[in-house]
Amino acid sequence: MFLVTATVPAGSLSGGTDLDQRIRDLASPEDQLEHVHVAAAPDGGTRLALFLGHPDGARTEAAAVRLLARALPPAAGASVDWTPATSLLSAMERLGAGAHDKELPSQEADTQ
Repeated sequence: MFLVTATVPAGSLSGGTDLDQRIRDLASPEDQLEHVHVAAAPDGGTRLALFLGHPDGARTEAAAVRLLARALPPAAGASVDWTPATSLLSAMERLGAGAHDKELPSQEADTQ
């Protein structure tokens, strides 16, 4: 699983839209969307974290771009600030998660 983060500049989104639900509703099976997190950025923009189940960063980034192109207004999509995809394991290691923390809550613990 890979993680892609993006920031939509302040004023690019119309008020009253539930962006996380819109992304979920517009996701196709090819996107392999596992989870989306939407939060306010310090500058007033909107920060998105997309967790996608693709096997590599390039496919993850391409899927994220396609998904947000469907979910965002055209003017907002052109101004998204993307960060490169990173594996979920790498992101967790950077946050200091130990080996015991690497199971997602929905996963069964490894027994082998």
